[in-house]
Amino acid sequence: MQVNSKDITEKLTFREKKAAVSRLLKEIHLLAPTFIVVTVMKQLCSVSVGYIGIYISTMVLSALQEGTSAEILIPRVMLWMLATLVLYLLMGKLSNESEVIKSHSWELLDARMAIKNMEMNYPDLDSPYVNKLYSRMEEDNRWGSGIHGGFDNLEKLCYQMFNALFAVGMLLPVLHQLLTKGSTLTYILFAVLVLIILCNGLGESYFGKKITEYMALWTNDKPEETNLMWYYAVYDGVSMENRKDVKLYDVEDLLKEYTFVHGREFLKYKDKLVAGTSGRREFVVNILNAGVRGVCYLFLTLIAAGGGIAAGMLVRYVACFERLTNSVQNILHDAQAFLLVARRQSTTFEFLDIQGSFHEGTLPVEKRSDNEYEVEFRDVSFRYPGREEYALRHFNLKLRIGERMAVVGRNGSGKTTMIKLLCRLYEPTEGAIYLNGVDIRKFDYSEYMQLFSVVFQDFSLFDYSIAENVAAGRQYDGRKVRDSLIQAGFGERLKGLAGGIESLIGKGFDEEGILFSGGERQKIAIARALYKDSPFILLDEPTAALDPVAEYEVYSAFDEMVQGKTAIYISHRLSSCRFCDDIVVFDQGKAVQRGSHGALMADREGLYYALYTAQAQYYESNAGQKAEC
Repeated sequence: MQVNSKDITEKLTFREKKAAVSRLLKEIHLLAPTFIVVTVMKQLCSVSVGYIGIYISTMVLSALQEGTSAEILIPRVMLWMLATLVLYLLMGKLSNESEVIKSHSWELLDARMAIKNMEMNYPDLDSPYVNKLYSRMEEDNRWGSGIHGGFDNLEKLCYQMFNALFAVGMLLPVLHQLLTKGSTLTYILFAVLVLIILCNGLGESYFGKKITEYMALWTNDKPEETNLMWYYAVYDGVSMENRKDVKLYDVEDLLKEYTFVHGREFLKYKDKLVAGTSGRREFVVNILNAGVRGVCYLFLTLIAAGGGIAAGMLVRYVACFERLTNSVQNILHDAQAFLLVARRQSTTFEFLDIQGSFHEGTLPVEKRSDNEYEVEFRDVSFRYPGREEYALRHFNLKLRIGERMAVVGRNGSGKTTMIKLLCRLYEPTEGAIYLNGVDIRKFDYSEYMQLFSVVFQDFSLFDYSIAENVAAGRQYDGRKVRDSLIQAGFGERLKGLAGGIESLIGKGFDEEGILFSGGERQKIAIARALYKDSPFILLDEPTAALDPVAEYEVYSAFDEMVQGKTAIYISHRLSSCRFCDDIVVFDQGKAVQRGSHGALMADREGLYYALYTAQAQYYESNAGQKAEC
């Protein structure tokens, strides 16, 4: 699967443009069903106010020329002013409603994106296709204004279309006079006027499109410069992970220097491309605007001289012609901008349209009170998405239910991959995994996941309460939460917390939140695994940051907690898993040895013996150095 590779500098067919615009309009309607109706009403009021002003001014001029008395004129003006006031009040209410609708719609889109992320299957999230989509979405929203720009451009487009319609409506008397009393010269002037108005609009659209394309060329021609500029300015400078080092080592100047260096390159490139085009646009548009005004005055003067219109109406019609000129110009510009938003949002829509390739399964998982489950890997091979090399190759393994198994081996030997396949985070590329003789892909995914409690090395805790993290939900059994925390060795720390299990983790939502140490967070993660009370408990090196002795103590203590369950311990430190009677040794994606610690050590030609003795010498050497210190 490939991301739509067309960028905004490439030409689209009419059908592609229509499809892009239709999709954007569909999404806008989906996010805000009442937005278009409110926008039409608001812009209708806004345009009406402007034309009422033109109408009142010309009405007063004509009335004064005709000698109309103040007693007649003032009530007319007051009536129109009252209508203007009503329109302003209505426009204010509609503007407020429009802002609320847009705000809600943007939040709704963010929620849709978040839900899509949460609902996507793990393999899809990890695929090169989705990762490339993320990059394209970030780039498209960085240089544009996201789907928000679609809302804004639609409002502008609606306003200009009403503006043009009102202008044409008020110019109908002039057109009538042209058709009934026009001379050859007035026909020629009118044709020239229409031609200049169209050229003005097309010229603005052309130059606007060119400038937009030139802006996009920076990201296409110099993607590294673009990424570096934003990386140093936005990511490195504000990332919480980097903030400590930035402050401690005074890295601000370095980041600023990189940002400004690449920023200057960006500005030079942009100015070189845009400046010439922008200057030409101003020259052409100003010439055409002057031409419109000159031809307009000449045309209307000839009509007025022939008795077609009153002299006082010249002001109205000149204003209408100028508004019509600006509207045609802006309609083409705003339509181009709306199309640009539609094209930029194509990656977002592509992301929202992704259909999961993961088979969810339908069979219910057998509920066994004795926890007698047997898991078997049969000739399983697996490659991560976008990779050519296999992480596991022709892998076979049976799990002995109710016992403890240690999985050991070098980093990258396939230990974690085996756990991810067992938990159905991924599916085998070849072969199958069976639970009690049934392919696990046939089981209902949610039910199957309830069989496993896993603590990965890169486990996550969320900025919610301790209880919500342990129970993984808003509803929880408080006593069970406390018991799980005590079992995990967090009991003493819990006693010192004023908020108890309601204490917040981290300061993401509350300054009163607590920043726990790595070891404390690890215990909370283990408590979460205990709270779930699943038949299978899996520890995938969550203690890798600890020293070997501390890791051995944690694993041994955890082993006491999970009596009666199947526990799998993963570590690249062989000494941490000596207490297990069943140890599986991984190497290059295969299980190359299996047995107890004693049996494996007896095989002096085996990998386990070589790794264990090498690690033992390292630990003894370190211990000696510490003793000397």
